[in-house]
Amino acid sequence: MHFRHFRNVPLGKRLIAMAFVLTFLPMLVLTTLGGLIFAGLNYLGSGWESWAMQLWPKTAPIAVHFALGRIRDIADRPVFDFHEMQEQCWLLEGSGISVLVRQDGRDVYCSDGAEPAAVEAATLGKTGAGHSALVWDDSGFAYTYRTNRMEGSSVEVYAAGDVPIKQSPLTEAQREVQRQGRFLLYAIFGAGLLAALLLGVAFARILTHQVLRPLAAMRRSAAAIEHGNYDVPAVPKGTQVQDDEIGETCRSFDDMRRGLRAAREERERYERNRKELLAGISHDLRTPLTALRGYASGILDGIARTEEKRTHYVTQIYRSSEILQHLVENLFLFSKLDLGRVEFDQATVDLRAYFADFVAERAPWYEDQGLALHLEADGAASGTEPLLVRLDPQEFQRVVENILGNSRKYGGEQPSVDISIGETEETEGAGGRTAVVRFADHGPGVPEAELGKLFESFYRTDKARSQTAKGSGLGLAIARGIVEGMGGRIHAETTAGGGLTVVLSFPVLQAEEGKEDVE
Repeated sequence: MHFRHFRNVPLGKRLIAMAFVLTFLPMLVLTTLGGLIFAGLNYLGSGWESWAMQLWPKTAPIAVHFALGRIRDIADRPVFDFHEMQEQCWLLEGSGISVLVRQDGRDVYCSDGAEPAAVEAATLGKTGAGHSALVWDDSGFAYTYRTNRMEGSSVEVYAAGDVPIKQSPLTEAQREVQRQGRFLLYAIFGAGLLAALLLGVAFARILTHQVLRPLAAMRRSAAAIEHGNYDVPAVPKGTQVQDDEIGETCRSFDDMRRGLRAAREERERYERNRKELLAGISHDLRTPLTALRGYASGILDGIARTEEKRTHYVTQIYRSSEILQHLVENLFLFSKLDLGRVEFDQATVDLRAYFADFVAERAPWYEDQGLALHLEADGAASGTEPLLVRLDPQEFQRVVENILGNSRKYGGEQPSVDISIGETEETEGAGGRTAVVRFADHGPGVPEAELGKLFESFYRTDKARSQTAKGSGLGLAIARGIVEGMGGRIHAETTAGGGLTVVLSFPVLQAEEGKEDVE
């Protein structure tokens, strides 16, 4: 498996794999090397014992005693194995000992260059004629063994040599073999241990890079969040976490951090809006309340002495109360829209027919109020094709009146509004047609940077809020709440040539979807 794919293996499996490698790899390397060494020794046959004794001379007595034990075992077997006996004899010869083996009185093996009679005489001269004896001192080595059987073949072993029990100094050739052999063994085992160490370091680096570093970044992010800082990412920019448990945890933690930051920003925005709302309510209530108090005080104090003056004061009190009532109603509606508690009684409406009737009926009244209305027909307006949308006719009329009222108040000395109805093809989302209604006035307009703030509560272009009599400052905010509550959209643009254009858009229905209840 490619290393790149190993990164995406679940962390639990990777840790198990690392533990297995770090624990069993050294054992596997050493076991493999040991097996190769013993296989090589087995391939060499009996010569390996003498080679080992040259490498470690102190092991020579042990090897000789081991060979003698094997010789006795072979001799005592019911079936004599000549080849196995020969291998043990070669081992003794490697230590400088001559060997003679007889079976049923017949010489079956004698060391090269040695006379059977001389080997037997040298052995018996030290051990005597007993059943089994071993003499090994500074004068040399002698060993004899005879099987003691009542039946079957008999085996006699005679071994002698000028081999003192204390090892004589090695020759230069033997020392060279000893040095090379030891170096080779140490090099093999050292290479195995070094390979295991390097693999361990490599896996430790992988563990650090893929586990510890992401956890450290997540810990720093958590500490920053604890102190109110939501800008320290759990996944630093430019860092790529893996598709495992640690990576998923880091990404989930970072998503949570971004969510907390967004929630804090939203909370701060709501807090700012709440403060602005309270300030706007306080300001807009203060003006009519001051007027009410002043005119009522004038009546009580006897300032309004004539009937004409009293009528004027009462009229002003009534108008101030109307302003208060309108403000309270707008506040109540705005609160319901903000909480999503306004229920819309939606029906299918043909926008072209709706505005044709609206302008025909309401244009004279608006003209009396100083606002001129003009309905501009689009390509299909004069035809019979309807432009059907779903909306609440009563609430939609409130939206239209708020927009026109805003244009009447801020549209300049001779305010006028051009109403146009059209449709566009959606290029995003699920597609489909969209009905678009534009209310374009030709007044002083709004700076480009302020267009997005028009639909905020209590927003006015006059920063000092000195024109309270013109309205509550909630008209367009309420319009936005109603339009969005009915599934539409609203925004503001700059009118070509100067002025402000408010744009409404709603999804268009097919003619057969709602022709039964067209308003």
